[in-house]
Amino acid sequence: MQRLIRQARAVATGAAQVLDPSRSVDSGEAPDWFARYGIRHVAVIPDGNRRWARDRRLAPMIGHTTGLLETLPRLVRGLSARNVHTVTAWGFSTENWSRARSEVEHLMKIFADFLENQVLQIAEDNDGRLVHLGRKDRLPDSVLSRIEHAEKVTRDNRSHVYNMAIDYGGQDELERAARRMREAIAGGADPAALGLQDFLDTAGQPHPNPDLIIRSSGEQRMSGFMPLQSIYTELFFVEQQFPEFNIEMLDAVADQFGARKRRYGS
Repeated sequence: MQRLIRQARAVATGAAQVLDPSRSVDSGEAPDWFARYGIRHVAVIPDGNRRWARDRRLAPMIGHTTGLLETLPRLVRGLSARNVHTVTAWGFSTENWSRARSEVEHLMKIFADFLENQVLQIAEDNDGRLVHLGRKDRLPDSVLSRIEHAEKVTRDNRSHVYNMAIDYGGQDELERAARRMREAIAGGADPAALGLQDFLDTAGQPHPNPDLIIRSSGEQRMSGFMPLQSIYTELFFVEQQFPEFNIEMLDAVADQFGARKRRYGS
């Protein structure tokens, strides 16, 4: 695993010299996306890690490692610097279990590494709280224990929310929410006072609904991502593979977002 991480970092460093992904993140030039565009929540579907690696004749695992351990942390930090309160990343879907066992095992190792070595530092630096979206009952102990630890030690942080969707699917979330709602009613809760949104994985968050969702690699579908939270979300489908992402690309998306007129059905 450490060898793959070193390879991924070497590849990412070479890409960074071309793409300059950190420009303006630490230079004091980061624009305030909330003041400029009203953006409080950005969600990312980081697609194309395997294709990016294949195009470069690299092992697929290098693509996953580069995307999730190099690109994603830079983007989370960059978005936090831009006063985006909530950042959601979809790391693993309920359908991804059907992938080859070796790939799934590698992804779980990446998540464990990310949770142990990056999330807590990002949360500490930005007063952020980690929230897991999705099922916990199927995750390996190496991942689950780190999720639970990160959620516990960051639960009082208020400046940002970092949602990590692992073993997440929108249909599954709605089914789990409906089940919890039925249980609450059976326990004596007033049905008229309840809404399904109160039982979603994002329940209780100050900004549960994304202002924009970005999906990389040219795929133009939602794949069931946050179906209830995204009813008024602006959608952006970009051609670049996720490891190619940098904050300048996100700034360009934000400019496009600012040019759109959000009507909320009116």
